[in-house]
Amino acid sequence: MLGARVRDSCGIGGKLPLTGHCGVTDPIESTDMTLRSQIAILAGLAVLLGTGWFVTSGIEGGAQSKTPPRAAGAATRVLVEAAPASPDKVVVRAVGTGEARRSAAIFPKVAGEVVAVSFQSQARVHKGQILLRLDDAHQKIAVRLAKVEVTETSRQLKRLEQLAPSGTASQARVETAQAALEAATLHLAQAEQDLDDRIVYAPFNGIVGLTDIDRGDRVSPTTRITTLDDRSEIHVEFEVPEEYAGRLKVDDPVTVRPWTMPDLRLEGTVSQLGSRIDPTTRTLRAKATISNTDDLIRPGTSFEVELSFTGKTYPAAREVAVLWSRDGAYVWRVARETKGDMTVETAEKVFVKIVRRDRGRILVDGPLNADDLIVVEGVQGLRPGQRIQAVPYDTSMAGAAGAEKPMKTKATP
Repeated sequence: MLGARVRDSCGIGGKLPLTGHCGVTDPIESTDMTLRSQIAILAGLAVLLGTGWFVTSGIEGGAQSKTPPRAAGAATRVLVEAAPASPDKVVVRAVGTGEARRSAAIFPKVAGEVVAVSFQSQARVHKGQILLRLDDAHQKIAVRLAKVEVTETSRQLKRLEQLAPSGTASQARVETAQAALEAATLHLAQAEQDLDDRIVYAPFNGIVGLTDIDRGDRVSPTTRITTLDDRSEIHVEFEVPEEYAGRLKVDDPVTVRPWTMPDLRLEGTVSQLGSRIDPTTRTLRAKATISNTDDLIRPGTSFEVELSFTGKTYPAAREVAVLWSRDGAYVWRVARETKGDMTVETAEKVFVKIVRRDRGRILVDGPLNADDLIVVEGVQGLRPGQRIQAVPYDTSMAGAAGAEKPMKTKATP
C-alpha cells in the first residue's frame, strides 16, 4: 500500500526518493526554516543594540568621571550688579514747518497806474519805507482844492467872530461858519488820505520777495505786489500726540533739524500751544521759536522736531536680567541672611512692571531698592530660595577681558 501511495504521488514506479518529497517542499519544514531565520535576525539585532549601549555608556561614564558632581547644598555661581536709578526720558519726534516771525503779502489800497517801483527782490527794508507809487495827479489837485476851502471858511469864520460882539453878525451865522470850517477840514484830511493811498509802504522790517510789477502797469486792490518776511526768528509749527499734550508747556526746550541740512541742529523753545486737541488727528498744535540771525533758514522749510520729556525715576536692569512667566515679568534679586558667623545668599524672585526699554536696559517698576543686586547671568534654572554665590558683573568681565589679552613674548637674539 505504501508503494502504491508512492507511485501515485510521484507518478512513476519504483522506490521512494531519498528526499521523500519527489521534488516538492514540505510546508511544515518551510515554516520551521522561516522561524529560525527570524530568530537569528532578532538575535543579531539584540547583539548590535547591546554593543552600542555598552559603548555609549562607557563614553558617558568617562565624560562624567572627568567632571566631578557638585556637592549637595553647594551655591550656584551667578553674576550680579546693581540696578541704577534712571529717569524715564521719552523723546518725541515730529515733523514741523517753518514760518517767518511776521509775514505779509503786499497789496495796494486803490487802483491806479504804477509810476515807480522802489525795491528789489531780497532787499532788506524798514517799517514805513516806500515800496511803490501810483499816479497821484488828481489826488494832489484835490488836496490843493481842500486847502483853499479850509482857508476861505477859516477867513469867513474869523470875520463873523469880529462882528458878533457889535450885533452885526448873528450867533447863528457864526455857528454856520464854524460848521463849514469843520467840513472843509475833513475834506482836506480825506484828500490827503486819498493822496497817501497812492503810495505803498512796508508795514514792518523785513525782506521783500519777488515782484511781477513794473512801471506803467495798472494794478488794483487785488493785485499782489510782493511778499515781506521778517526772518529774524522762525516759528516752527508741529503737532504733538495727545498722549504728551498735557506734559508740554510754553518755554520748554526743543531741538529742530532742517531736513535739507541734517548736520545743523538748532535749539529753541516752545512759544505757542493750541487750546484743544484735534478730534480727527488726536494731536495738539504747537509752535516753537528759533533764532535766525544768520538768515540760514527760509520760511516754509521742513524740520524734524525733537522734544524730551523727563518723568519718574525707575531702576534700570539689563535686558538679560528680566524674565517672563505666565504671572508677568520678574527679576532675580540677591537676598542675604545671616546664620551665625556666615552670610548665606539666596535667590529671590521679584515681580516687576516694564516701563520702557532704554539702550540695552529696561526701566522696571517694582519693590526694588537702590542697593539691591540683580542677577544678570546665570538666571536660567534658578529657584526661589536657592543658594547662590554672587560675583560682581564688572569684576567678572574685567577678568575675562584680561584673560583674552595675548601674552607678549620676548624675542631672543
